[in-house]
Amino acid sequence: MAAYLIGYDLHKLGQRYEALKALIERLYPGWWHCLDSTYIIKTPLTAAQVRDSLHSALDGNDVLLVIPVGSAWASLNLPQNCVDWLNKNL
Repeated sequence: MAAYLIGYDLHKLGQRYEALKALIERLYPGWWHCLDSTYIIKTPLTAAQVRDSLHSALDGNDVLLVIPVGSAWASLNLPQNCVDWLNKNL
């Protein structure tokens, strides 16, 4: 199962952050969300399939990035529960 970082910027006035967050959390159980506008998920889908699954929660000028991540990571000042998730899942 692949792990992907999902990063997003919603540009339209009255952004629908809650709709996008709810969709990610519903479609991808076991998600990681310890930074604003950033999730990490685990899924058998491809990056393009993840992108397509989130399209309905985005407006035409919103920005979305889905990129694979792995075990080579580093952090600074993340809460321990966030570090624990990364250690367990990446």
